[in-house]
Amino acid sequence: MNNSLIPRRNSAESMSSQYPHINGSRSSRGLGSSGGRRLGSAPPQLRTVKLKNRPLAIFRIIIITIILLCTTWVYLIIKIASGMNSSSSGGEAFHPSAMLARPHIDLPKNLLSDIGWAVKQKIHNIMITMKREHPVPLLDVSHLDSPVLIITYKRADYLERTLWNIFESHPAQQVNEAKHTQQGGNLRKDLTSNDQVNSIGRIVGAPIIISQDGPNREVRAVIETYRHLFESKLGVPLYSLEHPRTIVKVDKNPKVSWKASYKSLAAHLGWAIEQTFSGKAYDNYLHRQMHNRDIPSELLPLPQRVIILEEDIEISNDFFSLMNATADILDEDETLLAVSAFNDNGKEQFVSDPKRLVRSDFFPGLGWMMARSVWDGPASHPTAGLKSNWAPGGFWDDWLRDSDQRRGRQILRPEVSRTFHFGIVDGTSKNQNDEVLNKIELVENHIRWEDVDLSYLDASSYADSYWNRVSQAKLVEHLDEAKRDVAHGDVRIVYNNLKQFNKLAKKFGVMDDEKAGVPRTGYEGIVEIRYGRGEYFIYLTPPCIVNGRPEHFGKRAWLDYNKVSLMRDLGYTT
Repeated sequence: MNNSLIPRRNSAESMSSQYPHINGSRSSRGLGSSGGRRLGSAPPQLRTVKLKNRPLAIFRIIIITIILLCTTWVYLIIKIASGMNSSSSGGEAFHPSAMLARPHIDLPKNLLSDIGWAVKQKIHNIMITMKREHPVPLLDVSHLDSPVLIITYKRADYLERTLWNIFESHPAQQVNEAKHTQQGGNLRKDLTSNDQVNSIGRIVGAPIIISQDGPNREVRAVIETYRHLFESKLGVPLYSLEHPRTIVKVDKNPKVSWKASYKSLAAHLGWAIEQTFSGKAYDNYLHRQMHNRDIPSELLPLPQRVIILEEDIEISNDFFSLMNATADILDEDETLLAVSAFNDNGKEQFVSDPKRLVRSDFFPGLGWMMARSVWDGPASHPTAGLKSNWAPGGFWDDWLRDSDQRRGRQILRPEVSRTFHFGIVDGTSKNQNDEVLNKIELVENHIRWEDVDLSYLDASSYADSYWNRVSQAKLVEHLDEAKRDVAHGDVRIVYNNLKQFNKLAKKFGVMDDEKAGVPRTGYEGIVEIRYGRGEYFIYLTPPCIVNGRPEHFGKRAWLDYNKVSLMRDLGYTT
């Protein structure tokens, strides 16, 4: 018993030293075993007190954190609002894209988020309304004959990225900057005269038409958000169409089931182009229901040309300038099928000159412009319009490349691409060629194409100069020899048939396919490679370069050619 009491007294003494506040009058009333039990039980009581205070402390921390977050959020809102007011007062240089940050669009991830998504959308629309309290005037109708048509299906995030890119690069940015300058910095002054706008010139890319294939609420949310943005900040009308999605029977075989998507896309694209050229895009129920500053459709001119983009295409900042500079050439030259902003062999190591345009027999797509005469049929060939039998089997781009549609007509395109294909999810092509497309170099320099002399693109002049340069290039037989000698001048390697071309192209790392006897990027069977980004080219040429210039070299438009006769004329062997 005595031994058992020793540690109790030692424990009590130890506790007395650790907790001196318990050695008051209450603890001195008794000694012995009762005193030892009281002292021994004191530490657990103190621990209980600490545990009871911990939830209160945590609660206080949470409350303080919430208050700080709310204060910060209110401060940021006030800061943004004051920044907008100072910008609109004319203190700084005006730039419409700086007036409004890129819209954040909340899209529902699942059914449980629908209510929250709807609330956020309403708040977002209120913010948009506040920011467009003093919208710029809509563009004069004289500018609205060259729309950009955007084709979309269900990839709302891709569409949003493309629309923001277009907003930043749109030529109406410069129009509004000029208005601001002429008004002495007063953005809120209403223009009653159109002279200031007209003096700036044609606006290729206005209005904007978005055609979605079937109903999709996420896509609709993106369209409505950007409609407010384009119209209030740039004065560019934005129209929307909804194509009744074509139901295509899907083959159970996975190797061919993807073809159904191509057929749906072709049907949608042809419908949207006709809606655009006919003017029906300006007079549809969805637009009249939601448009708050409508232009009567009878005042809008019928489009003379249309720029076609898809929802996963990014453009350079001089894309619209390129289209504007080539619009008249396209309208007047019946030997042209289209203007494209894309080079299929535009990888960084194969391009150099950002100011160079070329004529090509191969239609690239991926950001292109077509004249009304190509769709309806030119005056000299009224039955040759593309709309008469649009892509009946799907694969609209290959259909355009076929000799029956192309009719020997050529395409203008830049050496350095002005568009970039970024879509890798849920695309119609199932990522075909994406390894190449996603490496295409997008030009960073801003070229004002209206100031560039493009007279060299005349069909006859271009054919003569191109033949002279290619025919004078040094003839070599081996790749190593070509790669070595191109540092000092143009070189050429002859291929005798398309199989040989395929092998050569693969060795150089360029596109190796062909359509209707035309190698991708080819001009009269010639594929140029600016190897090493130097001054000179390696030309992969058909045998005719050795045998002599064909009679119709570079001038085959509207001649009766098909794949067999074309290959024979270029000297191919079977």
